[in-house]
Amino acid sequence: MEKNSDKTVPHAAVDELKVGLPPVDRRGFMKGAAAISAASLGIGMLPVRRATAAPAGGHLKVGVGGGATTDTLDIGTTGGAQNQTMIESIRSKLVDQETNGDIVPDLATEWGSGNGGRRWTFKLRKGAEFHNGKTVTPQDVIDSINVHRGPDSKAAGASLMKVVSELKSDGNDIVFDLSEPAADFPHYLAQTIFSICPSKDGVLDQSGIGSGAFVLEKFTPGVVGMAKRNPNYFKAERIRLESFELLSVNDSTALTNSLVAGELHVIQPVDPKTADVLAKTAGIKVLSVPGGSTITMPMHADKAPFSNNDFRLALKYAVNRADLRDKVFYGHASLANDHPVPTFDRFFNADIPQRDYDPDKAKFHLAKSGFAGTKIQLHAADAAFSGALDAALVFADSAKKVGIVIEPVREPNDGYWSNVWGKVPFSFCYWDARPTPDLILSLAYICGAAWGDTNWCNERFTRLVAEARAELDQQRRKELYAEIQLILHDEGSTIVPLYQNMVHGVAEGVDTGGPVGGAKPLDNFQIFKKWAVAS
Repeated sequence: MEKNSDKTVPHAAVDELKVGLPPVDRRGFMKGAAAISAASLGIGMLPVRRATAAPAGGHLKVGVGGGATTDTLDIGTTGGAQNQTMIESIRSKLVDQETNGDIVPDLATEWGSGNGGRRWTFKLRKGAEFHNGKTVTPQDVIDSINVHRGPDSKAAGASLMKVVSELKSDGNDIVFDLSEPAADFPHYLAQTIFSICPSKDGVLDQSGIGSGAFVLEKFTPGVVGMAKRNPNYFKAERIRLESFELLSVNDSTALTNSLVAGELHVIQPVDPKTADVLAKTAGIKVLSVPGGSTITMPMHADKAPFSNNDFRLALKYAVNRADLRDKVFYGHASLANDHPVPTFDRFFNADIPQRDYDPDKAKFHLAKSGFAGTKIQLHAADAAFSGALDAALVFADSAKKVGIVIEPVREPNDGYWSNVWGKVPFSFCYWDARPTPDLILSLAYICGAAWGDTNWCNERFTRLVAEARAELDQQRRKELYAEIQLILHDEGSTIVPLYQNMVHGVAEGVDTGGPVGGAKPLDNFQIFKKWAVAS
């Protein structure tokens, strides 16, 4: 097993995965090890100059949309940006992810792969402690990961952990035996859902005790989270804040007003239609960061008329994507092509023509479907993204011109993710970008996906995703992912019209600590581990 030191920039060491991979470069290997890096995959980020004298300490107050009173810190579930940012701040994982997507040590100090990519071994950091003083042990890791394992698991990471046939410890090592090779496996474990909780007699304590950078002081889901610096954090020298406060504010006007009034240091998202005006406000700057986060409209494929692929195609051609980009996002977005793989990803299929607004093709597929004249409802709330209801109105207008009647339904922000998304046949959603296609495809698109929101099941598609996951030859993987994207484009039950930017409002005196990530909200949920504010 080749080693990764947490004093250098590490990469997941692979001792038997070198066959069929490209030469050493940013898309292949570095120092003879597999460069599991989204810098090579192109994850978007905005370069921000760090202050000459970075402020230390301070109390950072942040407002964010997307929170709900139904959110929870349980690792088997997930929710909006508020609780995922809280989890990232108070807990640790085996590995973490830098802004550019590099996988770096966290509770594991080194890792590697053997047996043709079917065994991954992670060496647990010695001396790491939970906030209650308990030493982090291999059993804590095993019990936390096992929440996502087993045939009856409903946890968020269940579909990703299906590849794990056995999980065990070997001294201070945690060993994952896989049923098939998985070249991207360390990226799985860098996801928020695989954070580690203390365990006693096989029972996890998910109350908020972690081993992360901050100690939880208060968490009211959908309202506020507060935490203070953990003096015993194993990477304490990297943390500059003394404490933080994270407020959930789903009203975009209230969010902006709080920043302008000086009540908050940072807000996200900024309503795109007010971003330019906010940028002209003294003492405030706007950071608009592209990163491949998708706006989606999932359709329940097991319910008519969405069970008919021609009707789904009619809807896809009836979306005026340019209008959505310009009238709803005011340019803080780019066109997507009905699949989640961003244009900068190394596996992006550039041979699929961009689907544009095409009334003639929409009318053709609508007539062929037999559902002409059917009225459908599109459920929306700003909890999905700022401007979602406006987007529903814009879509309804373009669809009306081809004979499709869409009724926008305004839903409450609170409880949108638990009561609306996945429950109604047609709604708005967004997905944070992932550094590898397999992560988003396995989470949301394959048959039985843990976060599947369409009930769409294409057996061939699912087999291709599994084949691409196990394939070690990068050219063959590219071919597989090309076909996967084409299937989604032509047959998938999700409309993916846009990639949205992550738009932040930042007050004077706040230091971002370097480049700002755009794959997920609030600097990829890492804001409190990176940013600082003058005290």
